[in-house]
Amino acid sequence: MTDRKTHLTPDEKLRAAYAYLINDIEQHHIASLFGVNSGRIAEAVMAVRAAVGIPEIRRNPKPSEAVPAPSKLV
Repeated sequence: MTDRKTHLTPDEKLRAAYAYLINDIEQHHIASLFGVNSGRIAEAVMAVRAAVGIPEIRRNPKPSEAVPAPSKLV
């Protein structure tokens, strides 16, 4: 069994959020690199978003939340 960390340092939180938000790396991959579970990465991303003022953008919106396609292209 591998030892998992229970928290991220402030620097690690910034790096994890950057990897997710800017480099588009999936949270479970980032979690593996930092030795934490994916929930810690999600918490880090939410904290950095709140601190910097980045709105949440859904990567895979539900069909009811998706922007409808235009009826015809001009």
